[in-house]
Amino acid sequence: MRTMKVTRSIVVASFLLVALLTGFFKKSLANEADTIRQANLEYASGYYEHALALYLSVTGKGFASSELYYNIGNAYFKLNRIPEAILYYERALRLAPRDENIRFNLELARTRTIDKIEPIPDLFYERWFRSLLNISSADGWGRMSIIFLFLSLMLAAVFLIASRRIFRVPAFYASLFLLVLSVTTLTLAAIQHHHRAGKPEAIVFDTSVAVKSSPSEASVDLFVIHEGTKLMITDQVGDWYEIRIASGSMGWLKAESVEMI
Repeated sequence: MRTMKVTRSIVVASFLLVALLTGFFKKSLANEADTIRQANLEYASGYYEHALALYLSVTGKGFASSELYYNIGNAYFKLNRIPEAILYYERALRLAPRDENIRFNLELARTRTIDKIEPIPDLFYERWFRSLLNISSADGWGRMSIIFLFLSLMLAAVFLIASRRIFRVPAFYASLFLLVLSVTTLTLAAIQHHHRAGKPEAIVFDTSVAVKSSPSEASVDLFVIHEGTKLMITDQVGDWYEIRIASGSMGWLKAESVEMI
């Protein structure tokens, strides 16, 4: 009996803790939603610095969404802080790769930068696969995988329970098809996550920076890039990054010159 009472106490305490945490989380979400609404009003009234401060206060508490990053990008753009605007548009695009508004504003912000870098053209199958990959974010592909797996298991249960062949055969093949879709979408989620995490990208924040031939101030200057330029980080030595720009040119610059996307 003592063991039973202790077990019940633990269960009750667990439920209370979950309820408290859930209530705290809901209250926190409500507070941040109020802050975002206030920020939107400030933005609509033309008080862009006030709106930006409110938006950033939300991200400072660990909240993130494509809409929030998009609004921050818009506020920075209105304040003519183009590198910051590009940075947050890029962050928003990672969470919503198919959003046309984000893409449009990002391209508009890029017209305000000095460097006009022509990217290396992709092969047709690379463009096709990138288009497929960008249908959703890594989180979105992951959610689809879970949904497909759940439906596959439900149909597998129908196959096992049903006694008539007319139900069993379609349920089996549909379950198998959904299982393949689940594995495929999970693979796409893993590829997109690896692509983003394995090849970190950054935005140049210095007005101009000389890209070096090696990680040393005494090395030869290869070329100069300016604020707002997007680049890929390929290696790091101390406080130096090896970078590659869209044209394929590579070199080294100080880590403090860029902000990671």
